[in-house]
Amino acid sequence: MVWYANPDRLSLSLGTQSPCMRHFLSTTTPYMGLVLICFILSGCFANSPKSPFLNTQHPLHGMASWYGPSFHGNPTANGEPYDMWALTAAHRTLPFGTWVKVSKIETGKTVTVRINDRGPFMKGRIIDLSYAAARELAMIGEGTAEVELRIVGSHKTSNPTGDPPIHFWVQAEAFTTLREAMILQEQLSRKFDQVRVRTVNLPSGEWHRVQVGIFPSKKRAQTVADGLKNNFGGNPTILTSN
Repeated sequence: MVWYANPDRLSLSLGTQSPCMRHFLSTTTPYMGLVLICFILSGCFANSPKSPFLNTQHPLHGMASWYGPSFHGNPTANGEPYDMWALTAAHRTLPFGTWVKVSKIETGKTVTVRINDRGPFMKGRIIDLSYAAARELAMIGEGTAEVELRIVGSHKTSNPTGDPPIHFWVQAEAFTTLREAMILQEQLSRKFDQVRVRTVNLPSGEWHRVQVGIFPSKKRAQTVADGLKNNFGGNPTILTSN
């Protein structure tokens, strides 16, 4: 039996037993085989890292990591698709929907994320951030960073930071491949503070939409859309959000 971590997401393979294990399983009843597997699994999970204590009164310090493109679109632990461009994170014990403020100790940069997944599974790490959240903390190249976690809202809180609602985004282009969308996203990030990719499933297939924001008025969004059309072509679309 072999455990695989890539880098922090864990999976189990039962197809690599030793010859003696294969022989034993072949000569036991299905019930006994099931009991053996459960016994082995219970021993593995007994040694898994425990989540440090965190509540609204006590911030927590530790190492954060991030996960991105290879998991984009896959189901998270709460059932929703993982969106690498959303400000979300994985935590081992916090209820889904909990809002957590993550502060990078070295620089003081902060980002507020919503817990929608479980992890990280590597010892010494306390939170696994989405790609977008890691970008906000400027830790993509580093891979990990020392952070402070502080709970700022529950699953019932829709806007824990008090930020104003989003008004307008401009969709620059849509692609059928994530790679093309990421290339344009990186280009636009040199000029705009917020560039996101939204993946949707349509009858024509999966599309990755590159969107620029946030703009306080439709007039400002239209000016940006005109500029994108002149520089990148296509037919930029103005989107309303909240």
